[in-house]
Amino acid sequence: MVNFDVNEPIYSIGIAAKKLKISVPALRVYEREGLLIPHRTETGRRIYSHKDIERIGIIRKMIQNEGLNFEGIRRILSLIPCWRLKACPVDVREKCSAFFSSNEPCWKIKNNNSDICTEECRTCIVFKKGYEKFNNLKSLLKELCSCI
Repeated sequence: MVNFDVNEPIYSIGIAAKKLKISVPALRVYEREGLLIPHRTETGRRIYSHKDIERIGIIRKMIQNEGLNFEGIRRILSLIPCWRLKACPVDVREKCSAFFSSNEPCWKIKNNNSDICTEECRTCIVFKKGYEKFNNLKSLLKELCSCI
């Protein structure tokens, strides 16, 4: 049996679209809307991992089965307290636009402007946990906040 890293980007955008039975432009829209962060090669080509495919499946389920739109998904993801997951000190939080935003996930805010966080968003625990726990975000919040 061959083991592989589920986070290793191996699928071209065309193959990813075929696996998901959606169009290539739909994948680009998910990226543009801040719901997805595909890996980019040195030449700028998008490459997707198995985990990316799972995330896209979650996005599609939320749209098709739960009736959410892109804005709704972004707002739910914006509830993730990134500063708690990353244990950001108060002085860092005070300079961080993601800490003060209430309608966009931190990776969307970071991509819109240069911010204090230097970590690559696609490999960040906040991006990963957001989709791992999307179906039960309340459990993530309970893990992070003793007040809930």
